[in-house]
Amino acid sequence: MTALDVPRFEVGIREAKTGQMMNREWSRAELEQSAAWLKRMNAKGNDVYIRPAGEHGLVLVDDLKPQALERMKAEGFAPAATIETSPGNYQAWVKLSDKPLSADVRRIAAQGLAKQYGGDSRHYGRLAGFTNQKPQHARDGRQPYVLAHDCPGKAARSAPSYLERIEQHLDRAAAQQEREKRLEALETAKPGGYGSQYDPVKEYQRQAQRLMQRYGKEADFSRLDWMIATDMAKSGRFTAQDIEKGILECSPHVESRKAGHVEDYARRTAANAWAAPEVQAHRQEQEQERERQAQRSRDRDGPGMIR
Repeated sequence: MTALDVPRFEVGIREAKTGQMMNREWSRAELEQSAAWLKRMNAKGNDVYIRPAGEHGLVLVDDLKPQALERMKAEGFAPAATIETSPGNYQAWVKLSDKPLSADVRRIAAQGLAKQYGGDSRHYGRLAGFTNQKPQHARDGRQPYVLAHDCPGKAARSAPSYLERIEQHLDRAAAQQEREKRLEALETAKPGGYGSQYDPVKEYQRQAQRLMQRYGKEADFSRLDWMIATDMAKSGRFTAQDIEKGILECSPHVESRKAGHVEDYARRTAANAWAAPEVQAHRQEQEQERERQAQRSRDRDGPGMIR
């Protein structure tokens, strides 16, 4: 308990006949006060387990052989606590951080270490000082005691680089989910309807659907952003701020493509599209065409027409 160095523990008592787990959450002092009751439960054939409660920086690797433990130590993953659960079988509590880690990080870390060292990842560890009640471990009618071995309580030397790799993996997974979410939103969007021609989000969706049909899902989306932005700017229905909004809310992969400067990217793309020479020329031509139409209308009316 000292090596795990957490304020509270979850203790599980697995009922011998039914296999059901009875759970308690105790402080270290409460756990020590409950030792006599736990011994009685253990003597009745129930197994006693333990794990840190709440957020923490520990992971458990189960079913390890002595050779695997030695390899863990040599490679910088020396356990904070080593527990022999039956003769020649071990559990290792590995401290990856003195600070709490998220459940996702702990899960991936435990699975990775278990795979690397030929063990298994478990949520509960056995509590030292009690007997392992599994029938296959009985010798001469007696069950083996769960023993605590090395318990230095220190964080693993290789933990920082290992956690960095896990965080990078989670970042990539989150970016992939965001990409899939935005692509699905574009594919399923129904941008038509009353007033949609003035809605920048629906206009972006409409144009993106058209362009993706032509170029596919693996298109260069920065190029597509530019094509959509210039078309929206040419239409005369949208401001630069409208175009920026469309890109921010809809552009696929934008969080990973422009990590750290998404807002700046959307703002610059919209401003550059608005100021692009071909856009300015198009808008000037539109303005001239409106003037020509107005002149033709005045010519048809004539100077003497009574309005």
